[in-house]
Amino acid sequence: MPAVQRVGDANGAGGVAKGGVASVRVNGQPIIVNGNSVTGHGKGPHSSPVTAGGNGTVKAGGTPVVTTGCADSCGHARAGGSGDVRVG
Repeated sequence: MPAVQRVGDANGAGGVAKGGVASVRVNGQPIIVNGNSVTGHGKGPHSSPVTAGGNGTVKAGGTPVVTTGCADSCGHARAGGSGDVRVG
């Protein structure tokens, strides 16, 4: 099962997830769901991407939770994630 993404986790190109669902925390950080902003890490679709491709069966605040391996809107996959919280 893939690791849950949290605020501060990056994608494979270094784009860091921001925002999150403040009422659901993983390892002390808000959990990331589809549509959270990602720091820019290039031009075009990489300048202001959002998280996408979340798990359809696990939701936070009514929105699918993003896990390691999900591709952001720019196409870069989420990397890292929680070392001890996983969803399937």
